[in-house]
Amino acid sequence: NLARGMELTGVNQLWVADITYLHLAEQFAYLAVVLDAFSREVIGWALELHLRASLAVDALKMAISARVPVPGSLIHHSDRGVQYACTSYSDILHGHGIQPSKGGEPL
Repeated sequence: NLARGMELTGVNQLWVADITYLHLAEQFAYLAVVLDAFSREVIGWALELHLRASLAVDALKMAISARVPVPGSLIHHSDRGVQYACTSYSDILHGHGIQPSKGGEPL
């Protein structure tokens, strides 16, 4: 857990990702979000009727496109869920020089 104890001084130092569900009238929808921990701003999101890895990947791609982080300057923290541990998600983080951090408990 690289995020524990970080003292943030600006944006694009720590992003936090999570998935929640929305109970609709006849089904569930799933919302993946990426937050900038300093500004508490939602910088990426995706909404789908499934929990496949592409849900989290789409939210991450939106965040990267919106913020264009400098390689090596950012930690991305999430839980240990399969959406965040899959190869496609890890490859995107690595390809943009973003350091992954995993935890089992909230920050």
